[in-house]
Amino acid sequence: MSDMHWKDLKETDFSALKTLADRWGTYINDMTAQAEIITEDVVKKRLSVENFESETADDVRHQADLLADSLQDDLHEYAMVKIKATLEDTHDELIECQAQLLELIDVVTGEYRFEGGSSDPYVVVSDGHRERIAALDVSDALAERTGISGFNLNDDAGRREAKVALLETAEAIAAEFTEVLKAIMTRAHHADDDAASILKSIVDSPAEQPPPLGATYDDLLDDYEAADAERNAVLLQELASGDSEATATGVNDWWNSLSDDERVGLIEAHPELVGGLDGIPSATRDGVNQDLLANEITATGDRIAEIQARLDQMLADGSNSSNAEEYRDLQLELGELQTQHDNATSLQAALAAGSESGEPLLLIDFDTSSDGNAVVSVGDPDTAHHTAVYVPGTTSDLGNVGGLVGDASTLQADAERFGIEGEQTAVVMWLDYDAPDNAVPVMQDGPLYPEAWRDEQAIDARPGLNSFLEGMDAAHGGESHTTLVGHSYGTVVTGATAAEYQIAADQIIDVASPGLTVETADELSVGGDDVWSTRAEGDVIELAVDTGAMGADPTSSEFGGNVFDAEAVGDSGTGIHSGYLADGNENAARLTMAEIITGQRG
Repeated sequence: MSDMHWKDLKETDFSALKTLADRWGTYINDMTAQAEIITEDVVKKRLSVENFESETADDVRHQADLLADSLQDDLHEYAMVKIKATLEDTHDELIECQAQLLELIDVVTGEYRFEGGSSDPYVVVSDGHRERIAALDVSDALAERTGISGFNLNDDAGRREAKVALLETAEAIAAEFTEVLKAIMTRAHHADDDAASILKSIVDSPAEQPPPLGATYDDLLDDYEAADAERNAVLLQELASGDSEATATGVNDWWNSLSDDERVGLIEAHPELVGGLDGIPSATRDGVNQDLLANEITATGDRIAEIQARLDQMLADGSNSSNAEEYRDLQLELGELQTQHDNATSLQAALAAGSESGEPLLLIDFDTSSDGNAVVSVGDPDTAHHTAVYVPGTTSDLGNVGGLVGDASTLQADAERFGIEGEQTAVVMWLDYDAPDNAVPVMQDGPLYPEAWRDEQAIDARPGLNSFLEGMDAAHGGESHTTLVGHSYGTVVTGATAAEYQIAADQIIDVASPGLTVETADELSVGGDDVWSTRAEGDVIELAVDTGAMGADPTSSEFGGNVFDAEAVGDSGTGIHSGYLADGNENAARLTMAEIITGQRG
């Protein structure tokens, strides 16, 4: 348990952690270069088959390759993830705690003071503040909170009662400050403990090294390679579960450090983990996920048939009554499997339909349970000059995934048509969050706000969207231009994410937005000059905009972003809301979006 005192948090210069992390970064880059020299210069050139040809030479080349691979693995798992990332994360966390503590100190100084040790800090009323209370010389804020105007200060009894009440209020405030102080210190202690635990794990679990050359080399080599494969599998599981400290960029670095055989081994052993991991190349994830989807359709279909046959048999012989619990459990399983099967076949049909421009559809991620999620790209975002990530809104699920992929296909085709000749554009439909199921407010003993009028689901979506953007940026083979596009509630997701993180995107487009969870465009990490908003007149979303529940109106001049025109296409408010990308709709907004996505505006 950390024994950090609040004075330590106040006075420590945590920039040393960042400096140390930067030095580790330099070391990692230098050693990675050395590992590449071993592989490219020593093994492939100086120790090549052309220069040395024998069984021993083969062993030496293999040993050198293993040493280089081991060095790169250790650089990633230990130096990058367990040391550099831990130092950076701890620095960021403690800097935030320090800032909160200093802010609290500014508030309490003069009237309250800190007491207690590292395990039980608390705040008390200062002696000077007690003296001022005794003299009834207090701030307006304390007097108002106490209700001092309700006491008769013209007689001794009234003054005594007022002093007691003022002191009780001051002590209550001190208790509130104590809770804040404890929360700050608990967060700081956790950061300190987590860092210590991760760094200690390096000592407790040192990396395995390749075996030395010798009489038992072949036997040792088999054991080492098996252990190395197991270590990669464990790391993959940690990355997929979120137990690892690695970011999506770290995942990409790790994946690139593996040999082709190691990647194939992980794909064969754990396809479900590889297919869902941000930072792994999109084409790799697509190949894995297409197979997983086909296998799931077959497996769920077979199990559905098996359960249905059993249910029919139980009805026929009357055992549905005598074995009621089994019958009920089978019905529940059948319902869940049917949902999965329907979602999977719907997704497969959307992929089979292809894209408007003929670009391939890549299945980057999917989940068929419940409403279902999917990430589908029109074109390869890892090689495109321009990429848009399209986040759909309310009622989006795998039941209507064909239309969602169609929207992405329209955006991509528009970008190809109105874009710069010779430059490719990919558009990713990102539905990796639980979109609201309804948007219509219902009145029943007062207003019942539907899911789409709350931001909880957008808040929950933030880490996933940020990770995907980071992983896509890391997996790209060169310079890329990325635009984050949201429609309806999808703009709440994009806004909340850009407000919380420094996202790996250059611009944001919000279409028919109820609000981006902020009051001004400059609160978004891309900056106000790169936020583009549009809403057609008569769009039903205006009802939500007027509530201000999701922040300021992004099409207002006060918001501070760019606004572009959209024609009202549709015969009702809901029709207009869903008509921006409708088939045959030559809405001027589509041309503007294509120009933004292809880097011709902004």
